[in-house]
Amino acid sequence: MPKNVMIYGSAVSPDVIGDMDSDFRLLRHVAGQSMISALSRPAVLLEVPAEEVPNVALEDDIKSTLLKRVRRYASDLDVLVINLADERHGVVRLPDGTFVTLTPELRNSGLLDTIRGTQTIISPVTERHWTLWEAAATRLFKALTELGMRDRTIVIDTPWAEVVNSETGDSQDPGTTTLELNAYFAECCAHIRSLGFSVETLPEELCVAAPRNDAGAAPIPFGAAANSWIAQRIADVRTMTSLTGERSEERVDRAVFQIGNASSYA
Repeated sequence: MPKNVMIYGSAVSPDVIGDMDSDFRLLRHVAGQSMISALSRPAVLLEVPAEEVPNVALEDDIKSTLLKRVRRYASDLDVLVINLADERHGVVRLPDGTFVTLTPELRNSGLLDTIRGTQTIISPVTERHWTLWEAAATRLFKALTELGMRDRTIVIDTPWAEVVNSETGDSQDPGTTTLELNAYFAECCAHIRSLGFSVETLPEELCVAAPRNDAGAAPIPFGAAANSWIAQRIADVRTMTSLTGERSEERVDRAVFQIGNASSYA
């Protein structure tokens, strides 16, 4: 029977699953949806644009679909991979009190220009962002616990990559932003540990971003070695939970949370 995987977040590429053996199958990828936005009410003030090629990630963020997706697939999942990549964008608080993730896609869509009233940008590494994120994370992990997913969960912390090419030693300019983001997301992972969920951190030597031909260097995606490490964590959790004999034909009792402090948005 195939091992079903769902990814939430942008730091883990679906290619990680594609490179695994044929026993693993990707059911869903939810990206571009910060945890604050995901646990918000849908942003009804924003009208999803009708496009020939819909932007699924933007639409999902506006509609706050994460929990709906998790609940839909929970009974079929072997592995749930989540990362905090999209938290780096921050969020926008709309006049009605809802939140959306301030991704480049949202910025470029012009949707925010259609709203009357005060909009407040809330950046990461601020006290207000932390207060909102902590509350959202607590709600999300409580929901996962209620779904019986605590023992199926592993949090993989993937710090923002400063080195771009391991062969040449080329580095990105780390700046204070990179350092602050990594420290901030380390605090996020500590909070998740306090909720009873295990966390593993990508080894420092693997936090090396692959060069991108289209846009030059980027702090993600990670290279082949890091992706192999992530894939092995997924396979290991699947193996360990199989040994407990918790799986039945009707319900799969295994999941992996992968939380990363990087983003697929450059």
